[in-house]
Amino acid sequence: MADFAGPSDALRDAGASVRAPWSALETLRPLTLRSCRRIVVVAPHPRDEIRAAGGLLRRLASRHAEVDVLSLTERPTLSCPPTGPVDDPAPDGRVSLDDLVAGALDDLPEDGEDDSTDGPVDPDEAAAEAAYRALGLSVVRRHRLGLPDGGVAAAESDVVAAVSEIVGFSDDPGGLCVLAPWSGDGDDDHEAAGRAAEVVTAAYRVRLVRWLDRAWTWAGPDSAEVPWRRARQVLLTDTLIERKHAASAAFTAALTAPGRDAGHDGEHDAELPDGWAPGPREVYLV
Repeated sequence: MADFAGPSDALRDAGASVRAPWSALETLRPLTLRSCRRIVVVAPHPRDEIRAAGGLLRRLASRHAEVDVLSLTERPTLSCPPTGPVDDPAPDGRVSLDDLVAGALDDLPEDGEDDSTDGPVDPDEAAAEAAYRALGLSVVRRHRLGLPDGGVAAAESDVVAAVSEIVGFSDDPGGLCVLAPWSGDGDDDHEAAGRAAEVVTAAYRVRLVRWLDRAWTWAGPDSAEVPWRRARQVLLTDTLIERKHAASAAFTAALTAPGRDAGHDGEHDAELPDGWAPGPREVYLV
């Protein structure tokens, strides 16, 4: 399989100086993951996996791949995977942002309504459930490590153990993939999560796919730190883009719903500024 001649080559010829321009990424080879029947996602912060990899997760789920998400930071709570079908998009394939957010929030309680059965509802779980429904994932197995924000590197061995526990008991290692941040992303928590994923996937000989996230705020087409030759893309349709925005909005709306504690929704959850994102695509390193 030939290597991709990275964005820096095309841009250097054109004399361009902007960072990570969309035109330079258009020639990236596609990421297919045809053999992936189960994907384990290592997410350092709330909503990281939706912002950086929501399109890929939606595509894999539409092919009936199983999805596990290991959330590293946030307070620990009982796992409550989302249930129930997701409405199909309109006949023309378009889904409005308002419709998706409304659909994701249909099951949230009204002001003063008690929706608990066995105890208090954890706001982080409610937010994740609403976000996954808006994205179009009907079943996600959530695992919570409960580390403090900014504390992933200090507990890196615990992250290795947690990922190993999920990956090591797979009954179909050939169909298993691990999705994690790139270990050079530029955020301490992201990089520690990426290193832990590298250790586990090397030990179990499982395929690792790494996403770029905070790197878009500092990496340019001439950045030697980024292994552009290993980059692949997932092109996003208008519907997928709308679903990602809806999932992000549903996450925030669930945290701020009446009667709910806003919980943690820190700087890591913010969308990247205009001009930094890689256009209508997600970019991964393989």
